[in-house]
Amino acid sequence: MDLTKDKRFLNHLINCIPESAYNYRLSSYTIILEAWRRGLSVDYQLNIDKAGTLIPNFYICNKEKTHKFNISTGDTVSAKAKKIVKNKHLTKEYLRKAGVNTPEGEFFESDITDEEIVAYSNKVGYPLVVKPPIGFAGKGVIANIKNEQEMRSTLKYIRNQLNYKTVIVEKHFYGEDHRFYVINDKVIGVIKREPASVKGNGTDTIETLLNLKNKDRKKILSITNKPIIVNAETREQLRKIGYTMQSIPKEGEVVFLKSKSNISAGGEAVDVTDDIPEEMIQLAIDATKAIPTLVQAGVDIMINSEDNTGVVLEINSRASIRSHVYPSYGKARDIPSAIIDHYFPETKSYNREEAKQLYIDYDYLFGSSLSRNAARIKLPEFPSLPIALKRYVISGCSYTEKLAARIRKLAFNNRLNGYIKPINNSIVVVVGGNDDKVNLFYEQFNRYIKKVSKGAKITTKPRTTPISHGFKIIDQNFVKVNQSRASKNDLDKYSNLQNEYHKLQKKLAKYEQKESIMNITKKQNLQLKKRLNHMEKSTSWKVTQPIRSLGKFRKKD
Repeated sequence: MDLTKDKRFLNHLINCIPESAYNYRLSSYTIILEAWRRGLSVDYQLNIDKAGTLIPNFYICNKEKTHKFNISTGDTVSAKAKKIVKNKHLTKEYLRKAGVNTPEGEFFESDITDEEIVAYSNKVGYPLVVKPPIGFAGKGVIANIKNEQEMRSTLKYIRNQLNYKTVIVEKHFYGEDHRFYVINDKVIGVIKREPASVKGNGTDTIETLLNLKNKDRKKILSITNKPIIVNAETREQLRKIGYTMQSIPKEGEVVFLKSKSNISAGGEAVDVTDDIPEEMIQLAIDATKAIPTLVQAGVDIMINSEDNTGVVLEINSRASIRSHVYPSYGKARDIPSAIIDHYFPETKSYNREEAKQLYIDYDYLFGSSLSRNAARIKLPEFPSLPIALKRYVISGCSYTEKLAARIRKLAFNNRLNGYIKPINNSIVVVVGGNDDKVNLFYEQFNRYIKKVSKGAKITTKPRTTPISHGFKIIDQNFVKVNQSRASKNDLDKYSNLQNEYHKLQKKLAKYEQKESIMNITKKQNLQLKKRLNHMEKSTSWKVTQPIRSLGKFRKKD
C-alpha cells in the first residue's frame, strides 16, 4: 500500500510494511525493523499461549547484551510488574498507595452476592462502572450505570452471561478516554480514543459517509481489518437522536455510531500528544512509577478537560503501539525508536536515511517460524553502509528458470536483497545492499548475461522505494501454473487440512492449560504433538505448499 502522500505517518515507515504485518502485528514488526536497521542482531520466535494464540517473541542483541521482547515489551519489565498490572484491582491498590488518582471503588469476590453489590452501589451513589478484574479490549466493562435497575441487569450480564464472577465496582468519571505510552519516566505518545463516528457534509447520507470512512480506515495500517460495523448498537445510537442510516447530517455535525471508544470496536485513535496538560503527563508517569520496574507501559487515563482533572483507569504492560504509529488522525509517534533507544541507547545515532532503504520480509519471518514449530529464526545482518538501490532492465535475452537461479545465486553471494522477474519481453532485476557489493554484482551479472545472449542489453534505472530483505524469483507464469493446478478438490483438501491443524493446536493448548486441574497424562499431550508433527510432514501438507505460499486461498469463516 503506497502511503507516500499521507502526512499522518512516519516517513521512514512508508512503503516498507508488508501486508502480513498490518494490524496487531505492527507492534512487534516495527520494533524488529527499527532494531535491524540499527545493525542489531534479531532472532524471532512464535509461541502458542494458553488460549491457543500465536504470540511473537523476539531477541535483540549487540555484542554485549541480549534483551527478550514479548510483542512490544522488553525484559526490563519484571514478571512481578506484569502480574500486578494484569490484575486491575491489585493495580488500583498500588496506585492508591502511591497517591495516584484513581476512581473510588471496591473489589467483590465470587462468593459476594448481587444483593450485597447492589447495596454497596446504592450507598456510594451512581453513576458507576462495573468491570472484571482481569480482561482486555474493554470486554465486560459497563460504564455509566445510572440506577439500581441498570446495576442489577449489568451484574446479571457480566456474572452470568460473560461468567466474570469477581467484579470491580467503581465511580464513573466523566471525561475522555486517553492512552499514554510511557517509557523510562517519559511520555512518548498520547492518543484520545473516540467512539466511531461520521461527520456530516449536508449532502451525503450517514451510510455514504460511513462507506467513505471505512475506505479511509483501510489506509490506516493499524486498523485495516477493523471497519466500523453497522449493528443493533449503531441503529440504537441513531434512533436516540432521531436518525437512520439514510439520514443526512448537516455540515460539520458529528454523529456517533457506537457508545464505546475501543479501537477494536471501530473507535478512532486521535493523536493529542502536543495538547495534553503537564498535570496529566505527570499523572501517567506517576502511575508507572507506582508499579516496581514498570519502565514501559500503556496508561489509560480518563481526562475531564473542563477542570483539568484525570483518573488512572488501568495500566497495560504489554500495550499495543500500533495506534500511536498509525493513528486515525493527528501525528504519528515513533514509539519503536523510543523503545530501542531505551534498551540500546548506543545505537541512537545510526544513519536512518540510509537504513530506511531496506525492510524486513515479514512473510518469511512469520512463515518460517510457524513452519519450523516455533524455532528461533535469525535475521541476516543489515548490510554495511552506504546502501545502494539499483533497477536493471534486460532486453534481448530470454528468461529461463536457470537464468533466474543464477542471478539469485550471484545476489546471495554478494549478500544483496531484491528480486528478478520477467515482464513482457524484458527481465527486471532489482537489488539493494552495500554499494561496493552492488557494483561487484553488476560486473558479475553483466558478464553472465552477455555470455547467455550476445545481443542482450542492460539498462540501469533508478530505484526509489525500499527493498525487502532476501532475494526472490517472481515468476508470474509459475504463479498461474500453480493456480491452475489448484483445483477445487485441492483447495477443499487444503481447507480441511488447515482447519484440522488449527483445531489440534487449540486442543493441545487447552490440554496444557488445564493439565494441573484435569491431570491429563503426558501420553495424551505427546500423542497430540505427534499428530501435529505427522500432519506437518504429511504428503498432503507438502502438496498444498504452493497454495499456502501464494497466499491466494483464505480459510473459510
